[in-house]
Amino acid sequence: MKSNQHSGFKYLFGPVPSRRLGVSLGVDLLPPKTCSLNCVYCEAGPTTRLTLKRKEYSPKSDILEELRAFLEPRPELDYITFSGSGEPLLHSGIGEIIHFLKTKFAAYKVAVLTNGTLCGDAAVRGEIAQADLVIASLDAATVASFERVNRPHPALAVEDMIAGLAAFKRGFAGRFWAEVFIVPGINDQPETLRKIKTALDLIGPDKTQINSLDRPGAEQWVEPLAPEARASIMAYLSGAEAIRAVDGSFALRGVVGDESDRILNLVKRRPCTRQDMVRTLGLKPEKVTSLLALLQAEGRIRSQPMARGVFYLPVGRE
Repeated sequence: MKSNQHSGFKYLFGPVPSRRLGVSLGVDLLPPKTCSLNCVYCEAGPTTRLTLKRKEYSPKSDILEELRAFLEPRPELDYITFSGSGEPLLHSGIGEIIHFLKTKFAAYKVAVLTNGTLCGDAAVRGEIAQADLVIASLDAATVASFERVNRPHPALAVEDMIAGLAAFKRGFAGRFWAEVFIVPGINDQPETLRKIKTALDLIGPDKTQINSLDRPGAEQWVEPLAPEARASIMAYLSGAEAIRAVDGSFALRGVVGDESDRILNLVKRRPCTRQDMVRTLGLKPEKVTSLLALLQAEGRIRSQPMARGVFYLPVGRE
């Protein structure tokens, strides 16, 4: 991998080892936490700006400048992924940014992670049509479960969201995956799953993936899905697969910058364990341990034990 000598990026994060996308450079178009949903499980924390308004939340020119600076050394990446601190389709410039990537850095594949709420707009569908992969969430297909799991903007209707996703899939030349996040006790009930299956049959994704709690979510009462329940749901949603943990090492050598800032930049978008950071940042375990101790002593991060290990989050994220 060629060395990337730029540091202090505001809108780019990682590269991170994605469970689905390999080595992925994140592009965060929004200030935290700007979204059309306030999902109970969200690893980015509770939504503080619940909105459907599309605008240039972050300067498009600054985002393009950062992408150019990072990509000109031609780092080894599997995907450039639009995700981060909210719903990326809320940014009115996402179409132009994708176009920039596909014309100036066409060797890289582009993925968009979306909650699907804006796909009812034909203009929005056109803006992301150049992406190689779109992964859209579909956690609910009834009003009651949509309200309880996703806590949407009041103007959103779940049936319109499903229709929008179906329309997008029909006109999209790339790959389209659906992700169903299961919150035990809410959207794992037989009737709720039946409605989700009907919606998936209408949309027709190329792949359906089942997800459940792996990192600290927006609400502490959310629990992981038991393995046997996951297997049962995957069987019912014919052909669905689990999102599995990262295998192997994704240590990214040659990406330089202040190590403390790199850790803060990472956990601001997604809570991470010490092992996640070792694998992601290419640092030695003892170095990560010392940096975490320093950042905690400075009151900049906090820890939260979970089944997979101790996760680190920025202070202020509840």
